[in-house]
Amino acid sequence: MSSTKNALHRAFGIDVAAHGDLGNTTLDPNVNLEVIALGLSRTGTTSLQLALTKLGFGPSHQGVDAFRSLPRREAFIQLNKKLLNRTWQAGDPALSARLRDLMKGYRSSTDNPLCFLPDEVYAAYPNAKYILTTRPDGKNGWWKSIMDAAGWHTRRDFGRYVFRFLIWPVKFLRRTDDNVQDAHRLCEQKHGGFDADLYDKHNAHVQKLIPKDQLLVYDVREGWDPLCKFLEVAVPNEEFPKLNETGAMQKIYFGMMMYGAFYWTIYAGGAAVAAYIAWNPQLIAGLLSRSQDYVQSTMQKSGLR
Repeated sequence: MSSTKNALHRAFGIDVAAHGDLGNTTLDPNVNLEVIALGLSRTGTTSLQLALTKLGFGPSHQGVDAFRSLPRREAFIQLNKKLLNRTWQAGDPALSARLRDLMKGYRSSTDNPLCFLPDEVYAAYPNAKYILTTRPDGKNGWWKSIMDAAGWHTRRDFGRYVFRFLIWPVKFLRRTDDNVQDAHRLCEQKHGGFDADLYDKHNAHVQKLIPKDQLLVYDVREGWDPLCKFLEVAVPNEEFPKLNETGAMQKIYFGMMMYGAFYWTIYAGGAAVAAYIAWNPQLIAGLLSRSQDYVQSTMQKSGLR
């Protein structure tokens, strides 16, 4: 898992320090989701997460939580697999119970993974309040933002294979990519593809699914007023958080690839040493002989037999 306490993760910039240290977050098992944002990634979800936390709806879950926690990521991978092979469907009691168990301790959620599961989430939380974050530049602006920030998961050119190859030796990076790929497959299964058109299809589906009195269609540029009115809380005496993570995300993905390359270098070095030894067995024989002579000499000097 990624951690702000891991020196190598910090060195390669994959500790996602801007999101804080999850080790300092204590999850209360008696807390359940009250506010769920179903807007797709790159629609102001990080700004909304911080805003919800400031309004008292924290801890707030986001994709970085799964990135940092291998058990949580594995649990969602298994959940998505069951949805993909149709073992589970929205409304199944076992699925709803599993979602509530995984999200226990969080008061709100934005972004991945729940944004890709609107039907399943609504069946599990029929009384929650929902937010659909949108972008002023529509589907084309959204798709460009996706490709600019996290396109390594989505590309279908040679660069995609390079990314997968580089992160392969690091399990938590590889499984993060697996999790994203499964989410994309769910979108393809539900909406016919993961492309620019998904933005309009997803948003239309959410607006049809969630009752109007439980849903706020929201552009984070609108600030506090519509959000606070919907959540029935007071407007804070501070500016609405405005975070644009494109640059930070690009650095994280570069760090992920360099971290994987670092591990490949270690493995290659180990393989080279092993190959050298295999082609020079007399080297091992000589080292063993010298070690035996040294031990015998030491024992003799100590009066041991």
